[in-house]
Amino acid sequence: MVAHFATILFTGFMIYSAVPGSSLFSWHPTLMTIAMMFLMFEAIMLFNQQSSLFLNWNRLIRGTIHGFMMFFGVVCAAGGFTAIYLNKDRNNKPHFQTWHSWFGVGTLCYLILQTVGGIGLKYYNIFRLPAKLVDMKLYHATSGLLAFTGISITVYLALFSEWFSSVADGTTWFACVACLSCMALTVMMQVTSNYLPQTKKVPQNVDTKQKHGKKK
Repeated sequence: MVAHFATILFTGFMIYSAVPGSSLFSWHPTLMTIAMMFLMFEAIMLFNQQSSLFLNWNRLIRGTIHGFMMFFGVVCAAGGFTAIYLNKDRNNKPHFQTWHSWFGVGTLCYLILQTVGGIGLKYYNIFRLPAKLVDMKLYHATSGLLAFTGISITVYLALFSEWFSSVADGTTWFACVACLSCMALTVMMQVTSNYLPQTKKVPQNVDTKQKHGKKK
């Protein structure tokens, strides 16, 4: 539940600080935060075994909702990218001059590919992909972790921007970093615990019986 609180707190603060509609630029932090820090994060959290708000729901239903949330997340992110691009054109400023902008556009492109991959996984039987379904799920989850890593780096770099420095003081800045770190760690733990191979321990009594059997 802490992760859900972190994403709501972070998203709420960013929207409050941006004041959506006050300027063209205001839609950039607003839409990007809604897309990446809320929709996409909560889409991943649908499959969290400890913190999912809809754990009792059928996995097929959760998968469908996950797909819709990711799709609308990409749409919002595209809107946020368009807002900052047009804003720079309007103010005659050069594009892609910071690490934040480069990581941002790279992450957005990767998220589009990730969404396409999710569609392929959703309709696995229709597309008849060469890989096994269980392998496709592993690839998609691992790729999702990489995508959210890109999101986390992009947002972290945004915390050093002039705009954010003007709306957040020292305590608020560290609180945002804590929220972002909590979300990133939650996603990492979810993917690694669900998909990394785990070594099965052989019960001691079974092992003992096997040894006695060999001696006989």
